[in-house]
Amino acid sequence: MSGYRTETRLTPGCRLELKRWYQHRFHTPSSHQIVFAIMPRVPRFLHPPIAAVTALVFYIMLTHERRAVMKNLHPIKGSTGMALKWKTYRTFYSFCDLIVAYCYVPHASHSQLIDMLVDPERGADKIERCLAKGNGLIVWTAHLGNFEFASRLLEMHGKTVHVARVVESNPAEAMLRDLMTNERLRIVDLSQGAVATIELLYALRRNEIVAMQGDRVYQGFSADLPFFSGHASFPLGPFLLSLVSGAPVLPGFVVRDGWLRYRALMGDPILPVSTGDQDADLKTGLGQAVRYLEDTLKTHDDQWFNFFEFWSAGPHE
Repeated sequence: MSGYRTETRLTPGCRLELKRWYQHRFHTPSSHQIVFAIMPRVPRFLHPPIAAVTALVFYIMLTHERRAVMKNLHPIKGSTGMALKWKTYRTFYSFCDLIVAYCYVPHASHSQLIDMLVDPERGADKIERCLAKGNGLIVWTAHLGNFEFASRLLEMHGKTVHVARVVESNPAEAMLRDLMTNERLRIVDLSQGAVATIELLYALRRNEIVAMQGDRVYQGFSADLPFFSGHASFPLGPFLLSLVSGAPVLPGFVVRDGWLRYRALMGDPILPVSTGDQDADLKTGLGQAVRYLEDTLKTHDDQWFNFFEFWSAGPHE
């Protein structure tokens, strides 16, 4: 549960420095090590009740995050009162599932990953059809469900997966990041600016996969779009990358469907379009992805892990 404000500056080495939104006091290597040491040794049937108690503790203690989640969930379904508090608590519970999944997902074999799916249909055919075009593939996802599990599923297509993200200096983030890297799964640090963009373009030209989370604006290149009852800012970077490379953008999420059980959801490929009005073209593609995110949140709102006030985190805040 950490993040960055969208204020940026360039250091002398041309690295983008991004200010932190917040970081709670439990986001430390020692906290994660306790989870990783204990949970695999506990019988699986005891995981849900342990998570239920843990979620309640953090729901009570992390007041800032609790209020932020409540403000984020209210516009999605208009819930209020106890219904809203219950959904907020469920978000903390779902986050427990995500953290415990780090005990299993990073080193699971492909067959073990498939066994964790409630439905073996994972959109593989859509991904293969996109890759058959030879321009690579950009998978547009969000901080929804288990995005780390989604990255591992992408490995199964025999291509290197480049996860584009801001690499935080926090030791806990570094610990989790290192868990989720292997010979097929690489991290590309977006704070490297143009260097990262070039690296992603070359990956797409090799017909590889780029995975990008589209629900946080780390830099000013974004657009305000209708989102539920208001407007929100979303990054345009994935769609500019698509326009330059010719790679389609495929929105997709892996949502929790039981304790350490998941379901892959996949939208339709968004093909790059060039009408001569680049701003409009980029917003059109982004709008399709945002609508798919909206549709998914209507049924899985308690798995959206933005623990800050989403609608107030605009690119110029």
